[in-house]
Amino acid sequence: MKNLIKFGIISFAFGLFFIGADSVNGQNNRREARREYRDEVRDARQDYRRDVRRGKNRQKARQEFREERRDARQDYRRSVRRGSRGWYYRNNGRQSYYPFAQYYYRNGRFIRRY
Repeated sequence: MKNLIKFGIISFAFGLFFIGADSVNGQNNRREARREYRDEVRDARQDYRRDVRRGKNRQKARQEFREERRDARQDYRRSVRRGSRGWYYRNNGRQSYYPFAQYYYRNGRFIRRY
């Protein structure tokens, strides 16, 4: 009976350890986000080249390519700019958590600016 309890406690401790390691890996998803960003940009470039080869208007194709690339960049920034303490932004190369949203007092109200 004692051995069974010891085995249960040890297995519970290892279970907590492995669950904690998995959740930490899930929070830091920069590598996956970077890979997804590169894939989206590559797909947009392939679509642009295919459209130009098929005789589509070059300006429209270039505009669509830029829009897709901009959307991919926005998604990448949105998914990466989150740390262990919440949202952050870069200030002189350093990570800053405080005020991500700034409030201004105008006309008797607080206005939130990002």
